[in-house]
Amino acid sequence: MTLSRRDVVKRGGALGVGLGAGLPMADGLLAAPKAGRGYRLRAQEGNRNVIFVTHDDNPFFVPVRAGFEEFGTMAGWETQWIGPPAHDEVATLQYQLDAIAARPMAVGFTRVNTAQFDDAIRQAQEEGIFVILYNTASDGYQELNVAYVGQEFIPAGIESGLQAARHAREITGRTDGTIVLGTIAPGHSALDARMEGARQGIAQYNEENGTTFTTEDLTTSTDPAEAIARLDAKWAADGDRIVGFAHADFVHAQTGIWIEQAGLEGQFANGGFDLVPEVLTAIQNGTAQWSIAQNPYAQGWVTSSLIHMGAARGYPPFSYDTGAEIVDAANIEAVVEREQQFAG
Repeated sequence: MTLSRRDVVKRGGALGVGLGAGLPMADGLLAAPKAGRGYRLRAQEGNRNVIFVTHDDNPFFVPVRAGFEEFGTMAGWETQWIGPPAHDEVATLQYQLDAIAARPMAVGFTRVNTAQFDDAIRQAQEEGIFVILYNTASDGYQELNVAYVGQEFIPAGIESGLQAARHAREITGRTDGTIVLGTIAPGHSALDARMEGARQGIAQYNEENGTTFTTEDLTTSTDPAEAIARLDAKWAADGDRIVGFAHADFVHAQTGIWIEQAGLEGQFANGGFDLVPEVLTAIQNGTAQWSIAQNPYAQGWVTSSLIHMGAARGYPPFSYDTGAEIVDAANIEAVVEREQQFAG
């Protein structure tokens, strides 16, 4: 069963993983991407279980899960989707180990830092389980003989930085000031890379347009009340300097709510990433100007298709960039219509 984004918000929590063992059959050799070795992969007859583990089972992942489960239905798989209800790297590792213990045909993992999950990935590979990364890979993932399906984060961050500087200038009329770079999880490799890209994009805009915008980092929260409190405190301290907020995640949704509550419409630019319903609403009502999308449906469906391609046909998987779609006032209505299928 695929949950809607609304269901995820209501239910919270992670879904349990069944630990029934898959039956190893005759082996097939699957070459790993960009690597000089291969891993033995159990053939799929008699074992159709595929498990995806997320690091944060928030509403963003609803289309990812939908793509995974829809492809799994076509392929005749038994699919399981598991992970902690909020960003938790220790819990994520345990979910990965539980998935490996279930001995599935394949697993889809996220890798949100450069070391913590590597032993689990290697363990799965040595046990003949197909491993592929989706949504977040982190530097050095190629050395693990895995492919990655997801956004290339620094280029996407550059695009967000360019949007931030452009909208900051248009809204405030200023050519100087601070653009605050928000993150819900400092140290999360994808968010950190987006922030670095945003810095580069803002610097590029400055160079091309003679502006002198600067950046500062701000830790926000996935909890709306906490996020708004931190935004409000930052504005109280530095509002005379702030010309924009550029989030590495979906907290521009909460920023939009705060803008309305505080009567700050037209005071600064606001944008970020992803297409959860509250983000779309913020763009529609003008409290956010842009969001950079990353095609989460593809992160489920394409990842699954690469598993099938390798497991059923023996072709090695390859990495797939799910892009950096700019969503703003020009295309918001079409995007809302598209995303409604996941709203529930």
